[in-house]
Amino acid sequence: MVTFSGLNYVNVGPHGTFTASGHLTTTPGDIDAIFQHLAAHGKQKLAIHFHGGLIDEGAGLDIARKMAPLYAEAGCHPVTFVWETGLVETISRNLTRLHQTKLFQKLVEYVIRHVGKRLGGGIGGKGPGEAMALDEIERELARTDAFDRFDAGARGAAGGLDEAELPVVRDEIELEVGLELDADKELSELVGSGMAETEHMKPEVRQAMAPGAAKGVVEMATLAKAVAAVAFNVLRRYLRKTDHGLYPTVIEEVLRQLYLADFGAWVWGGMKDVAAKMWLPDHVGSYFLDKLSRHQQANPGLVVELIGHSAGSIAICEMFKSAAARDVGLRTRNVLFLAPACRADLFLAEIVRHPERYAAFRMFTMHDDFEREDRLVPGVYTRSLLYFISGVLEDAADVPIVG
Repeated sequence: MVTFSGLNYVNVGPHGTFTASGHLTTTPGDIDAIFQHLAAHGKQKLAIHFHGGLIDEGAGLDIARKMAPLYAEAGCHPVTFVWETGLVETISRNLTRLHQTKLFQKLVEYVIRHVGKRLGGGIGGKGPGEAMALDEIERELARTDAFDRFDAGARGAAGGLDEAELPVVRDEIELEVGLELDADKELSELVGSGMAETEHMKPEVRQAMAPGAAKGVVEMATLAKAVAAVAFNVLRRYLRKTDHGLYPTVIEEVLRQLYLADFGAWVWGGMKDVAAKMWLPDHVGSYFLDKLSRHQQANPGLVVELIGHSAGSIAICEMFKSAAARDVGLRTRNVLFLAPACRADLFLAEIVRHPERYAAFRMFTMHDDFEREDRLVPGVYTRSLLYFISGVLEDAADVPIVG
């Protein structure tokens, strides 16, 4: 039975430094104590766990407590890297907040209406060129599996589109939506009242939506152009077979086109920043890595196991990259990835192309059917966190994610 203490975790501060934040703090002396403990007790197996960088400090510490006895039973001394970002909470809170605004709901409905019209595929029982009525769309959106039953038909129908013609289609959608928005009294009143809740939009969109001398006209034109741009992106993803299903793809592209400025990508970017910067000289990870390397040189029999869950896989990839760049010697037996959230290009560069860095590699993921049913925010975003990272938080839509 392991007695959980500071010997079983390393807290990573802002930007990967030793700077104190939250309730936990790890100092260089705390890391020294870990390796002094290994030497004093003749520990020959070390399990280093990187939890997903998507949770707050308290949850990270809870994971460290839960994993410690499991690794101890396997004969390992457990050390968990605790790094807080709160991404899941940020995404859930912001998605729910946006979904509750009438403007967001209207934008999603109009995009679905015009994408469905171009795809056909039996969406809502309609054929190519037929659009669902907004009340039909609202009823479908009330389902927990909104539009999933139409995905196969939509993908089949997308084969009838020509990507070269999409710019013309975008212009057509903008004209059609412009006329429909002018006739939408509910939306006109919402925009005209100045209560359209645009504060979470990108600055350039928010500015265009601000009431001015041509109040009403500019706003509607801005919305029509935005709907057409989003529909264009969704249709192009269908043609390129990079969609995540009709409804999730629409949500992703609405967020990317209009809301991502302060939505949550900064949290994901900040998490990846910590995953990389913790291995810089004089930062928490590099200090730990240097101590580990020297301890392993003094104790050649020490077995090191690396386990990365979700974004923890990014931290491990960045660790290998840093160790190679600084020529830090490290012998690793097993590398285990659990539902890894790292990009495929990073995984290829640091894991696949360097099998000499470890004796064995194993990865555990969910089948895509389960990923699609693992709804991040039920009724709002109907795919998993990994789908959301790929579709929204990376710098391009549908970035390949290893998990």
